[in-house]
Amino acid sequence: MKKIALYTLFLLTALPLFAQITNKYEQKLYRGKQQEILSHIADDMAKGRATGTIGKQAIEQYIVRRFQEYGLKPFNWHYIQSSRCNDSLIARNVVGVIPATVPTDKYVIVGAHYDHIGEINGNIYNGADDNASGVTALINLAEMFSEMKKDGKGPGKNIVFVAFDGKEFNMCGSEHFVKNLPFPARNITCMVNLDMIGTDLEPVGFRRDYLIVLGEERLDAKYRGILSYLSRRKSYEMDLDLTFYGSKDFTKIFYRMSDQYSFAKAGVPALLFTSGIHQHTYKPSDNPSIINYDLLRKRTLLIFNFLFRVCEY
Repeated sequence: MKKIALYTLFLLTALPLFAQITNKYEQKLYRGKQQEILSHIADDMAKGRATGTIGKQAIEQYIVRRFQEYGLKPFNWHYIQSSRCNDSLIARNVVGVIPATVPTDKYVIVGAHYDHIGEINGNIYNGADDNASGVTALINLAEMFSEMKKDGKGPGKNIVFVAFDGKEFNMCGSEHFVKNLPFPARNITCMVNLDMIGTDLEPVGFRRDYLIVLGEERLDAKYRGILSYLSRRKSYEMDLDLTFYGSKDFTKIFYRMSDQYSFAKAGVPALLFTSGIHQHTYKPSDNPSIINYDLLRKRTLLIFNFLFRVCEY
C-alpha cells in the first residue's frame, strides 16, 4: 500500500514537470513530416517490402540514412543485423542506439517491423498501416530523442531503435535480435512495439481517438499508471484500451502475433501499441489514403512521452 501511495504521489508531481521538458520536442513533429515518411515507405516503388526483395532493401537503406542523419550510433558496431529466416531468405534488421546521458546498463527497446507481404498476382500490397505507420513513428521518435540528447536533456536509459525485418516470416528478425543481445535481457526495462497505429477504423468505443496497448500488466508497477495519466492529458486525450476489445482470449492471441512477443518469451516487459486490424489489413487497399495523420501524430506523441518517463524513472 505504501508503494502504491508513493507511485500516486509521483504521478501527481513529477509527471507534469516532465511535460515542460518534452513540449519543445513535440513541436518538431508535424503532420507533413509524418505524411512524407509514410508515403515514401508505402510507395509502389518498394513493391510491398517483402523480405529479401529489392524494394524492401530500398526502405532498409532509407531507415539507415535517417538513423545516421539523427546521430544514432550503430548497434554492436553495425546498423544492419542479418539473420536467416529459412534456407533461402535473409532478414535484415536496422538498429540504432541513443546512449544514455549518464552511462548505465539499463535499456529501453523501441521497435516496428518494416517488412510486408510484397506483390501478389500483380497487386502491390503497400502496407501503409501495416506497418509503414509504425516505422514512421519509430523514425519520428528517434529524431525527437536525438534532439533531446543533443540538448543534454536525456535519455536516462540507453534507447535502442529497431526496424525489424521478417515479421511476416514467424518474426524471425525479432527472434534473432533477442537471441543475440549483447547484454542480458534482464537489463531491458521495457520494450515497446509499434504495429499498425495509423487508422481510426476500429475504435474501442464511441470515439475515433483511441489506442490499444497490450502487455501493460507485465510492466513494473511504477510504470503502469503512466499511460492512463497521459491518455487523459488534453494534448493527446484518447480512449485507451488495455485489452483487445475487451476479450481476454483475443488479447492473448493478438499479443502473440507481433514482435513484442519475441521479447516477452525472454522475460522482457514488452508492450504492443496498435490501432487494431481492419478491412484493409493484408489487402492492396492498405494505402496511405486510409491513414489518419492527425491521430498518428497524437499517438506518436503519447508514446514519446511514455518512453521519456520510463527512461527517466
